[in-house]
Amino acid sequence: MSTRTSMLAIAAAAIAVSAPPSRAQRSGAPDVGPYLMSDRAAEIALARTAAPPAISDAATIMVLGRTGLVEAVHGTNGFTCLVVRSLADPLTSTTRWNPKSLAPHCFNPPASLTVLPTVLKQTEWVIAGLTNDEIIQRFDQGYATREFVPPAPGAMTYMLSPQQTLGPNNSHWVPHLMFYYDKSASPSTWGIGDSVATIINGSAGDPNATVLMLLIPVRRWSDGALAMEP
Repeated sequence: MSTRTSMLAIAAAAIAVSAPPSRAQRSGAPDVGPYLMSDRAAEIALARTAAPPAISDAATIMVLGRTGLVEAVHGTNGFTCLVVRSLADPLTSTTRWNPKSLAPHCFNPPASLTVLPTVLKQTEWVIAGLTNDEIIQRFDQGYATREFVPPAPGAMTYMLSPQQTLGPNNSHWVPHLMFYYDKSASPSTWGIGDSVATIINGSAGDPNATVLMLLIPVRRWSDGALAMEP
């Protein structure tokens, strides 16, 4: 995502950030009901499956409410686990309105501080009914004012839940780790490629991605069960 540099664009974005959603935006907001889990304890338990218990048992847990993600359990180790919904998918994705998509993530401390805020804000803005252009504008302004910052060194996320349902076919896919870098980093530095590569470019195909995301499949789910043959 390019950062707007003209003073006019920055001023317009600042107004957009500070102003509440208009009535037209609210009227176009999605029905968040299908994305909610009625059993908060079940959502907390599902969020914890993103990482091994040694990590997730002491993590902060967030759950989805009617206006966005909120803290349900305060942790002690700096990790943050939550079930990411398709509301946080790339803005151009055709799967962004799939309420059956449940993606448990567990962000490590650097990612909790520098990557998670963008996930929380996009979810909040989509629920509020903002358009794609408005969301892009708010992210641009947020980076310009350093409300949002590039990923901190070592920022990564566990996605090891055997209960994850991802994509249009609600696939379990495979357990994997995600590592985050500034968008200016070159994918060729790691030799990353498509879904059959050793290291996958998780930001490919998203022209609005704010970070470079590397996906690395691993052999075991968070409960220790094998997901791949030796």
